[in-house]
Amino acid sequence: MELTLLLEQAKEASPTTRIQWRDRIASYGARAIDATRLWLTDTVLAAFAVRVIERAGANGAQGLAIDALRSSRSRVPLAVRSDVDWALKRLRPTTKDTPVGDASRIEPSSRRPVTRGTPCTRTVAYRRSRYPVARSP
Repeated sequence: MELTLLLEQAKEASPTTRIQWRDRIASYGARAIDATRLWLTDTVLAAFAVRVIERAGANGAQGLAIDALRSSRSRVPLAVRSDVDWALKRLRPTTKDTPVGDASRIEPSSRRPVTRGTPCTRTVAYRRSRYPVARSP
């Protein structure tokens, strides 16, 4: 099937059945990304467009997909912005492919640093040892 016909069918499909066209449209790669990029600002088609672009990026057009999603992130509907973040996370290259000097792809860690102090040698929990429970006879 030709890409324009697939796009028309997906556009006219109900939201519950539209996902059936994702893989067939995404198989066109860069052409599919360019065609669905316009849908990213549409409130009805934006979520579907994100999934098509993510799948096309996973199939080989990764750079173009990342660029399309990053450039359109501020213009997508608020309800779809988390979908764009999800797709960008899935398309992000592994750390070994990231150049050493490229700090823009490094995310700050939200975890606290591990501190190695003196080990805890107590065998009884502090609360129990501090407040002993009265035993019945």
